[in-house]
Parts: sequence; C-alpha cells; structure tokens
Amino acid sequence: MERKALVLGAVLSALLCSAPGARAQTIERTTPLSVNADGVGGFNAFYGDAFAAGQSGRAFTSVYTFDVAGIPFDAAASVTSSFLDSPGTKDLLVTGLSRYRFDPATLAVIGNAVAGIDLTGFGGNPVDSWSVTAFSLPVGSYAVRVDGQVVGVGGGSFGGDLTVSPVPEASFYAMLPAGLAGGALVRRRRLAIRDE
Repeated sequence: MERKALVLGAVLSALLCSAPGARAQTIERTTPLSVNADGVGGFNAFYGDAFAAGQSGRAFTSVYTFDVAGIPFDAAASVTSSFLDSPGTKDLLVTGLSRYRFDPATLAVIGNAVAGIDLTGFGGNPVDSWSVTAFSLPVGSYAVRVDGQVVGVGGGSFGGDLTVSPVPEASFYAMLPAGLAGGALVRRRRLAIRDE
C-alpha cells in the first residue's frame, strides 16, 4: 500500500511539473522613467535591467513608461545588451524593442505599437542592438518595451536611452523663409553701403 502511494505521488508530481504553469515564467517589470529636461522643451532618460544567474533560461519583458504633454514630440529609443563572462554564449538575447501609447487607467494599448529595428551585427554572439523612432507623438502616456531571454549562466543586463524632442509648430516653418529673406536683405544692404 505504501509503495502504491509513493508511485502515485511520483506520477502526480511529474504531471504537475510538466503543466504549463509550472514552467519558468516570464520576468515582467514596469518602471516609470526618471526624465531629465534638455532645456529646449524635451527630455532624455536612461533605462536598463539586470538579471541574476538564477534567472538564466527565463524570458523577460521590461516596460518603461513616460508622459508627453503640450505640443507634439518626436521620440527615439535604443537598447544594447552587455556581456558578462559566459563562455560560448551571449548573456541576453534581446528579441524586441517597441514603443506604444497606452491608457494609464486601464493600461490598454491605444493604436498600434511601433516595432523597433534590430541592428544586431553578425558573427559569433554579437552584442544586441535595437532602435525605435516615432514622429509627432500627441499628448499622452507612452511606454518603451524590451523583450528577450536570459541565456547566460551568470545572468545578464541591458541598457538603453530615450530622447524626446518638441516638434516646431507650423508657424515656425511659415516664419522661417521670412526671417531668412530679412537676413539676406540686411546683408545685401550692408554690402552695398560698404562698397560706396
């Protein structure tokens, strides 16, 4: 009887361990960005994440949130993985970088996410490098999302940056030719006076 209980326990343990929920789950983190004003109406921010050796083999999703207020803005973000001392393999495998707008109350994505471009080089275990840009972002809450997998036996890390710059208003472009023409007229007049 005791032997049957042990066998039944072993079978149940095997079934539970093979269940989808028992597998290593994705590491998910969301962090609001700490931004630094650039002095001309935009801002810069740096972000990153690090994973311990015990997290090797797990997928990760790191989300960094920020807000855009006022006039439309252009944004550019990039991410690069770093190497530890894992022989024969890279430490992280970054599989995606994206930017999207979301509703802060429900966290639902508004519109479409903009996928980044994989700029990773070729050769044995190149450093991951990704980039994403967006133009004329309306006012709202946004997120930069980095997806990947920890493949190094010692864990791994990545770092990235975000630059958000204001888009000049249409009146700026309308006044630009007038300003250039006025400057040319003044220069021409000065040259005429000097030649007299």
